[in-house]
Amino acid sequence: MSHLQEFSQIRPMVLESLANKVLFPCTNGGCPKHATLPQLERHAPHCQYRIINCFMSRVYGECKWEGRAGEWMDHCFVDHKEKVTDLPFITVRDKWDGKRTEPVLNYFLLRCYEKVFNVYQIYDKRGGRMMWTVLVNDDNADKFYFEVDLFLPNIPSKRIVYRRPCKCEKDADFLEHTQNVYIPVENVFSMLDENENTNFTVRIGEVENLPLLEAPTQSESLIFLNNEEQIVNTDIPS
Repeated sequence: MSHLQEFSQIRPMVLESLANKVLFPCTNGGCPKHATLPQLERHAPHCQYRIINCFMSRVYGECKWEGRAGEWMDHCFVDHKEKVTDLPFITVRDKWDGKRTEPVLNYFLLRCYEKVFNVYQIYDKRGGRMMWTVLVNDDNADKFYFEVDLFLPNIPSKRIVYRRPCKCEKDADFLEHTQNVYIPVENVFSMLDENENTNFTVRIGEVENLPLLEAPTQSESLIFLNNEEQIVNTDIPS
């Protein structure tokens, strides 16, 4: 083996070693982060100083905002205040548009539990169902749950409630999961109000705070039934 070949093998090893030890600055202007190259690769997609476009424009097609990722939520609270909240729930009244072809009907942001939860309402026309899903930037996303509460105002007897786990933003297959809330469209249409609006609330909660259901006890009617059987049995002659 020639000295040149030996050097060519050593050189990448030296560079790789340096990349794992030397601290480099983040390339996003204003970011104070210094880290190794592998760490910067993980940091870059979540850097608060990276320049982004407003995601609301992908859903609603009307926003031209561009700026730092860390400033996006402040922008949303100013220009999209009907789509964001600092509360663990949001209540929506949405006019049903049967001619809309885009699958994502609505997109909301809930800032709570020191996280930002992304709520999507999707119309699967081919599958004949409405879907809600919630994504959060947390590897342990399933420690949070969301509820979809579909209701008719002033008619408490008509209500549909589902509860499902939240999912991580990094999950590329989040639309395939059966944990999402799916409601057949005929059920959704049966909940349209007199103005053809859908009315629903999406709530976020922590799983650890959910009350555990106790094992059911025997009902009074079952106890009564058992007592009757005992009485009947005592009347049967031996």
